[in-house]
Formats: sequence, C-alpha cells, structure tokens
Amino acid sequence: MLTKLTIKNFKKLEYAEFELERSVVFVGPNNSGKTSALQALSLWELGLRKWAEQRDKQAVITTTTINRYDIYAAPVPSVRQLWRDLNVENNLIEIFAAGFTQDKTWRVGFQFIYANHESINCRLSPESDALTDIFQNGLLEQVGFLPPLSGLAAIEDKLPIGSIQTRIGEGRTADVLRNLCWLVYEQNRWQELAQLIQDLFQVDINPPEFNELTGRLSVTYREINHKKSMDLANSGRGFQQILLIFSYVFFKTNTILLVDEPDAHLEILRQKEIYNRLTALVRSQQSQLIIATHSEAILNEAANADKIIAFLGAPVNNKKQIVKALTTIGFDQYLLAAQKKRIIYLEGSTDFMMLKAWAKVLNHSLLPYLINNPFVKYVANNPLDARNHFYGLKEAVPDLKGVALYSRLN
Repeated sequence: MLTKLTIKNFKKLEYAEFELERSVVFVGPNNSGKTSALQALSLWELGLRKWAEQRDKQAVITTTTINRYDIYAAPVPSVRQLWRDLNVENNLIEIFAAGFTQDKTWRVGFQFIYANHESINCRLSPESDALTDIFQNGLLEQVGFLPPLSGLAAIEDKLPIGSIQTRIGEGRTADVLRNLCWLVYEQNRWQELAQLIQDLFQVDINPPEFNELTGRLSVTYREINHKKSMDLANSGRGFQQILLIFSYVFFKTNTILLVDEPDAHLEILRQKEIYNRLTALVRSQQSQLIIATHSEAILNEAANADKIIAFLGAPVNNKKQIVKALTTIGFDQYLLAAQKKRIIYLEGSTDFMMLKAWAKVLNHSLLPYLINNPFVKYVANNPLDARNHFYGLKEAVPDLKGVALYSRLN
C-alpha cells in the first residue's frame, strides 16, 4: 500500500505531495491535475518495472530508457508533453513514493530525464531504498490505471493481456470490456461478479463465450422476468461502466487501483452505492483505491471515512477543511471560487439583474464580466453570512477577491 506520493514537474503539477490511505478520493474542477496525479503514479510504476527488467539483464544500472509507447496511462505525441510547461531543459520529472507491504516499509523514487521526443531516461532517486532488497522481498505491489468507459464496440476480438493493458491505458476501455469479463471468468470469479450485477440491476449476466472460429468474445444478459438474452451492446452506458469497473477490480487483486471518474454515466444514487461497494471490495482484496471524481455524492460518502485530496490551485490535504466544504459551505462553492477567483455577494437575484441592466445602459467595462456567468452568492441583508462564506473559501483559495453590495442595512 502507498502511504505518500510526491510529484515534481509532471504535466499540470509543479509540486504536489499527498499522504495516502487505503481509499483516497481526488476531487477538483476540470483541468486541475487530478488525472495528472493518477498518470504520474502509473509512470512511477512503469519506471519500477523497467528498472526490474534491466536488473535481470545486468548487474550495475545507472539509467533505463522508457519509450513513449510504453506510457499507456498518459499517451502523448511527444514525451515533451509530460513536462510542466513543456520545459525539458535542465528540468527533471521526479516521482517519489513511500509505502508498506507485508508489514515492511519502503521508499522508492525515480527521476525522468528528457532524451528525445520518443523516449525518456529513468534513474533512481538518491534517497531511495536499495531496490535489490525490495525486489528480493517482493514488497512492491502492482498499479492498475482505469479511465472511464468510452463507446462500446459492437464486436470484440479476444486479446492477450498486454494488448488489453495497452488499450486501457489509451482510454479505449470499451474495446476490452468483454476481454475483462473473460479474464474474470478464467479466474473462476464470474459468479461473484454476476451476483453483484444482479444485486445492482436485477439482471442476470451470462458467462462470456469465445468463438474459436472467429476469434471473438461475446457477453449477453437477461433482464429478470424476460426470457430472451440481449447482447452487451444493448445495455445502458451506466450498466457498462459498472461492469467495466468491477470486472477490472475482480481481475486486479492485490493492486493499487487508479480509477478515473468511476461515477461517469451514473445517476446520483447509483454513484453512492457503487462507491461503497467498490471500497468494500477493494479492502477485502487487500488492494488500495485511488479515484478522481467530480461527484458530490461520492465526496459526501467519503467525507467521514476516507482520505480526500482537493485540487484547488495546490492540492489540499486538510481533511477538516474538506469536510467543512462538504457540510457547511458546499464543495461546489470551493470549485467555483477556484475557477472564478472573484465573488459578488448580493441580497437577491433582483439586485444582480439590476446591476447587469445598469452596466448595459452605461456600457460599463464590467458588463462582459457580469454577463459571463460570474460567481454570485445571495445572502439577503446579512453581512455576517457573506463574511463567513468568503473567509471559508479563502482558506482554500488564498487569492480570492470579494465584493458585497447591500441596499439597506440596520
């Protein structure tokens, strides 16, 4: 299990440091760095695997090379795209992880150096523990990265595991959904998965079938009280998303699971149930779960039991502040504050309509701001509410600016 992760100069993240637990939720607005953090962890694991491969071939290793086609979780046309602000000159990407496995602790970090647009060189960080001891003791766990479901393919060829992992890393999850079902079936865990699907959807899902003549896989399901089975392609996107997540988790036991937007295509009540079932399953399999989400429903479920890291400018690890955001202010308010950087407090919606109309008559320079969906909070005639709200937001967004306007105060 990972207990700490440090990332420098990777994509959106100039510097980020996280304390991690068994279940972790990354939350924040779009383009804030949540997926970058998941991809960085996947790159760290790739560096570890490449280092292990080189160690089997030679006694002394200084660097190993990673081709951009091997970076499944972060596919890019040039590896330069992995560097923050594309700045590769005398600039290292460094990803450092600490954790424990089998009651033994370890610390391993890698530095990534730009070689050319096709490859990067990887070397061990000086502060790392000796990898020889770690490999011999088998202390490090696997990392599995799962993006959200894309459009499901109508037909699907049976693929080797390497091809399945490549397609998942490239975001082509719908190209391998039936293959993941097949892997669960081969591991004799199909009945567990089928029971979970029946509990959630009142649907009987049939074991996957392989046609040796065509080389293709098929999966069918039957709604309860219906006699005929339907092909998986006929099911809803939410059903497919859940089948993707849980087939992957059943297949990937004893793994650090990185799941990007597990709530995609799911309604609010389903989001809560899926998160609770997912965390319970991961714990039972001695795995670790790290997800990135926009879902307030999932955040509310995670607030009291799991680790939450908010991407609001710099990532925020303060759980007390995050719970405050969820229970008192509302996390959507934090997201708006981080995105807009400005807030207007008014008594009510009529005041805002008058401001816009007045700015229009005056052709005022602030008119574009007022008509472009600004962050407005209505607080009636109560400056104290505005003050508490503003300074609560400012804890997470230090550069937030605010104006409060009233027509009548006692």
